[in-house]
Amino acid sequence: MTAEHELLVSVLTPSYNQAAWLSDNLRSVARQSYPSIEHIVMDGGSTDGTLDILSTAGDSVRWRSEPDKGQSDAINKAFRESRGEIVGWINSDDAYFDRRVIADVVSCFVEHPDVDVVYGHCAQVTGNGALVQMLWAPPFDRRLLRTVDVISQPSAFLRRSALSDPMLDETFHFAMDYELWLRLDAASRGFHRIDRITAIDRLHAERKSSTIQDVMHSDLRRLSEMYGTVAPPEGDRLRSRFYVRQRLLGALLLPKVRARDVAFTAPEHMKRGAWRRQIASRRGNWPAGLK
Repeated sequence: MTAEHELLVSVLTPSYNQAAWLSDNLRSVARQSYPSIEHIVMDGGSTDGTLDILSTAGDSVRWRSEPDKGQSDAINKAFRESRGEIVGWINSDDAYFDRRVIADVVSCFVEHPDVDVVYGHCAQVTGNGALVQMLWAPPFDRRLLRTVDVISQPSAFLRRSALSDPMLDETFHFAMDYELWLRLDAASRGFHRIDRITAIDRLHAERKSSTIQDVMHSDLRRLSEMYGTVAPPEGDRLRSRFYVRQRLLGALLLPKVRARDVAFTAPEHMKRGAWRRQIASRRGNWPAGLK
């Protein structure tokens, strides 16, 4: 077996006009304790200062900026440029949680040679890094996956040998990650949940879940036809039960969050209000900036 320290990890980042968070993304990768990482950023022609950030990123980041056909196209181009045996995908507004994420993930792949996808828990944060809630991830359950997407995309890493080119189906513009998990599961690829927080999911007004909900519903209907998933509104009760479980078990992760330990920029009191949001309040009652 290849020695752990010899496994190259490719981190793929699609980018478009998210300069506000891109520096955090780059730093969270650069701060990783694991030594063998290549970070590839595919930018879609940003006009907001992104190129200035990339120009000063140094040799640890390879990047191009050119028009593309969307996020899936950008990821596929980055995948073709990459060489790593392990592949991570983290969008430009997200980041890795702490400095040992990739080291722990690689150790998991080495210990489990039959596993092709390793994923962990995810911390959902605001634009300035304050904690909104913990997105607890369950151990892999094929039946549950066909009811709800239980894998937060930035928290996942994949074995290159399990992937094909193109890596993502470019006809999906919202649920491309969900389609990838379902495709790999249909091919009997192995999934493993690592019981640690691996990434952050940035909650802000420009994210796709807020701006293209019609595309989201169209993608979910297509996945139902392709993989037999339970599209809304069918299965809403099962999904609601999972989300309640996710919030309760996510509360157990809150003591593990310390601002001084994270690899991204966070306020000193990053957990302020998180216990209440995690357990005792509905999302509709959160402050406007956190919805």
